[in-house]
Order: sequence, then C-alpha cells, then structure tokens
Amino acid sequence: MTDLRAALPVRDRGGYRQSALVLGGAQLGGAYGIANSTGGPTDASAAALLHAAADLGITHVDTARAYGESERRIGAAGAGLRAVTKVAPLGAVASCESSLAQAVTTSVARSAEHLGEPLTILLHRAADALAVGGAAWKTLRRYAESGLAERVGVSVQSPAELRAVLRLPGLGYVQLPCNVLDRRWLAPDLADTLAERPDLVVTVRSVYLQGLLVAGRMVRWPHLDPAARNTVVETLDRVALELGRADRADLCMAYVLGLPWVTSVVVGADTEAQLRANAMLASRSPLSGAERAHVLSVLPNVPLELLDPSRWTP
Repeated sequence: MTDLRAALPVRDRGGYRQSALVLGGAQLGGAYGIANSTGGPTDASAAALLHAAADLGITHVDTARAYGESERRIGAAGAGLRAVTKVAPLGAVASCESSLAQAVTTSVARSAEHLGEPLTILLHRAADALAVGGAAWKTLRRYAESGLAERVGVSVQSPAELRAVLRLPGLGYVQLPCNVLDRRWLAPDLADTLAERPDLVVTVRSVYLQGLLVAGRMVRWPHLDPAARNTVVETLDRVALELGRADRADLCMAYVLGLPWVTSVVVGADTEAQLRANAMLASRSPLSGAERAHVLSVLPNVPLELLDPSRWTP
C-alpha cells in the first residue's frame, strides 16, 4: 500500500509549509455540499476524520466561525492539524470602524479558544477587508505582527475581488474558488501578478464545484440543461482517459494543482474513504502546462451562474 504521508506533497511559500491537500472543515460543522448524502457528523466521527487526515500527512484544516460546530470539534479532536479559520462575516457592522475592529477581535478570540494559537486567519469576504478604509484588515494585521497569527488573508469570490485584495499590505494568504471549468482566473494580469508573489499562499476551494463534477449525470446542475451537462461530463471523461488519469475527480484535482500559482486545494470529506481517495489524488503528479492547455481546448464554456454557487437557486 502507498505511504500517503510520504507521497502527499508539502509546498513551501516563504517558509509557510502546507500540504497540497487541505481538509475542508465545513462538513465538520454540519451537512454541506450539493452531493452530500450522509448528513452531518458526530463529535466522534469528526475526530476520527481529523486524526485520519493527520495520519495521511495533511497539515492543515480549513474552517470558519460561520461553520457551526466545526472549530469546536477541530479543537476537541487534538489531531495536531494547523487551522486556517475565517472571521465571522462583518456585514452587519461594516459602516463603523470601531465596530469592525471589535467584531474582528471578538471573532478571533473565540476561534483561539477552540483552536489555540497561532492561527492562519482570513476575513470571510473581500468586502470585509475593504470596508471603512480597511479597518478590519488593519485589526487583523496586528495579529500577524504580534505573532499570534502565522498568516492573515482574505477569502475571495471573484477575480475582481482578488485584484482588489492583492493590494492589501501584509497579505499572506488567499482562498478562492476555481475548477477545471472556470477560466476567469486565467486572465494574464492575474497570472502575472501572482507570479510576482511567490510567498503568497493561494488555496483553492470548490475544485469539484461542490461535488457536481464528481456526481456528473447523477444530479441536476444549476443553470445548465441536462444535454449540456452530459456534454461536459463526457468531455471530462474522454480527456481523463487521454491523459492517463483515473477518472474525472483525478483530472479535476490534477488540473487545479497544476496551476503554477496554486499552493493547495481544500476539499472536504464526509467519510474516511473519501478523505483517503482525495489524498491519493493530491499525491499524483499534477497536469503539465501542455496538458492543461489541451483540457481547455476541448472543454465547452459554461455559464457564469454555474460557476458561482451563490447564484444557485433551490
């Protein structure tokens, strides 16, 4: 059997070392994802999953104040994973500098109670970082300057948001959604800017588009009719075979990890079997530049609404 702890790559960005696969912690707080069929975890099952992740060589778990019981369960498990967490969304206090600063301070303190220190701490939304002259960002930076945070950063939703936050002083970590269907992040200006920031950690979420790319024909795809969905799935299957990948999941993971500016992917798991499968895929060689170009040349374009889960309707 392959020793996944030895095989799972750990990537270094300016001395910050993070495994190519980060465990997504949203599932640890409750049922998550369009393809979820197991419901939410118990404390015991969450702890078992976290210890399994550590055994596989995963270095980090991604969580947030907004993820229900996730932070508490991570801290209680004592699995030794380093935590990347997100401040509670600040929209309700975004008009007042003192309220923003207090909200960040309170959120970080509560996270630290569960997770310990130092943490990697992100603002949950780009708007939170930019509001009121960057008041929340200034507060967050103090944690990095004092050593209470390993890195501070922002979770963004779109290339426009990424362009905005890349100007923030002290930015050390970005999380963004990207997958094999999403060409927006390949804009030359973004590629050039990210190439100039080799110390910046860029972690990609939604590599499977909340499970749609793995579920394939088994589920409805928002904003895409069944015929168009089937064309996408058939193309992914064919290209996976052409490039010697095991399946669609392997292709999707290898595509994103092959992007030169990507440090890691964050993928959740409902079971230890899913976790091990994800670790095996992250341990394989990523796609080369030529292979990524081939994928893009044959995949059809899809609506922006499909790529942005915030636009999905029940």
